[in-house]
This record gives sequence, structure tokens and C-alpha cells, in this order.
Amino acid sequence: MLAFLSLDRIGRPDCARNVLAERLWSEVAAKRAHASLRTALWRIRQAHPELIRAARDRVRLDETVEVDVHRTQAQATRLLSDDPELRPADTQITPLVGDLLPGWDEDWLLLERERIRQLQVHALEALSRRLRKLGRYSQAIDVAFAVIAAEPLRESGHTALIDTYLAEGNVAQAHQQLDWYASLLWRELGLDPSPALLDRMGVHAHRGADADQGDKRQPAQTFPHVLRRRHERLELVDGLGAGLDRTAASSPQYPDGLHRARTGLR
Repeated sequence: MLAFLSLDRIGRPDCARNVLAERLWSEVAAKRAHASLRTALWRIRQAHPELIRAARDRVRLDETVEVDVHRTQAQATRLLSDDPELRPADTQITPLVGDLLPGWDEDWLLLERERIRQLQVHALEALSRRLRKLGRYSQAIDVAFAVIAAEPLRESGHTALIDTYLAEGNVAQAHQQLDWYASLLWRELGLDPSPALLDRMGVHAHRGADADQGDKRQPAQTFPHVLRRRHERLELVDGLGAGLDRTAASSPQYPDGLHRARTGLR
């Protein structure tokens, strides 16, 4: 109940008794749920009489109760605002990492957990950008790595790290990070980094269609080496597949085998 009211207070000051009973004891009849609500309120008051304020129809946390999630939201709101000032306390990343109530699987918590998680990673990215603009590159890199640790496939986190490497003049590290991310993204989702990220690095995906349209740059200038090797392998697999597909009609074993060969080489 304390957890529910703490999260509910983010959007409204109090909660209706019937809503609270239905959300926390949804698996039982309404009469039983309200009885459980009364018991929970009594137990909370026994633990500390100032935690909860309960009226006839409404229940809320006392105004003096501080909640860590509220501080996290306030910090994230400041970081995502247009205010150029960066408070020293807002450079602390501890409130911006970690899951909300890990191990809990209540239905009412799942959506709020994901909302807070998204708020955290957006705030971390904003903090990394602010630190980079202030020339505090080491801290900006640490924050970008915190984003990547939370969401390894999130491109904006890798972009924040790459931008910091470029800002401090470490172009080689920026390319290495792009190669690592591109390899991970392809392995997990079969996707390439976005054109916006590739343009940021002065490279682009080197495919046959590009050459047909008059792209005269050398391969080493057009795409990082990891992606270039991968596309060469795919062209080879697709060429082999064209020949094998002609045999598939007479042998039902080929399609499955071809799929495994392509999957492994990719």
C-alpha cells in the first residue's frame, strides 16, 4: 500500500478507497478487498502513525513523507529542461539507475516501472550531453556507459558516448564504439545503425546499390570494417542461396539447411 500510494502521488495527491482496494486486492471480492484495506491501514498506523492520512473516502501519504522516486523524477525533470544550470547534486547518477522495486511483479507496478526506466535513461543521456558541453568528458563518458549498461541496444546512448569521444578528439575510440555497437545490433536484431549516426561519423553503409548510384569512395572510407566484412559475407551467402534455391523443389531438406547456413554466417 505504501508503494502504491508513493507512486500514485506522482500524478495526484490522494487515492479513492475503492480504487486502492480494487488495485491491491483485485483477486478477491470487493467486500473482502475493503476489509484487507482496513487491516493494512491499521498495521501501517501501528508501525508509524504519521505515514498515512485516511479520510472516509480518500487515502494519501502524509506530506512529510519523502520518496526516492519523487527525487528521481525531480532530478530528471531538471536535466530534461531548458535550464542551462547544472546543479552539483544533479550530476549524481545513482538515483537514475536501477529498476523500480526489483522482484515485485504486481500488475499495477509494471507500467510505472517501465515509465520510470524510460525517464531515467532519457535523463542520463541529457546529463551526458550537458557534461560534454561543459568539457567534463570523463564524467560524460561514465554517464553514457550507464545508459548503455541499462539499454545495450539503445542507439542514443551509444551516440552520447561517440559524441563525447569526438568532442575530446578521440576519433579512433569513436569508430571502435561504432563498430562494436553495429556488430551487437546486427547480432541481436539484424539491423544497422541509423543513417543519422553513420553520417555523424562520416561513414555510410556500403552496399551494391550505393556503388550502382555512383559512389566513388573507397570501402575503407565508406563503412567501418566490421560492417564491411559482414556485408561481404551476406553477399556471398545470398549468391550461394540463389543456386541452392533452385534445388529446393526437389529436396525438402534444402530450405531448412539453407536457413541454418544463412543464419550462422550472418
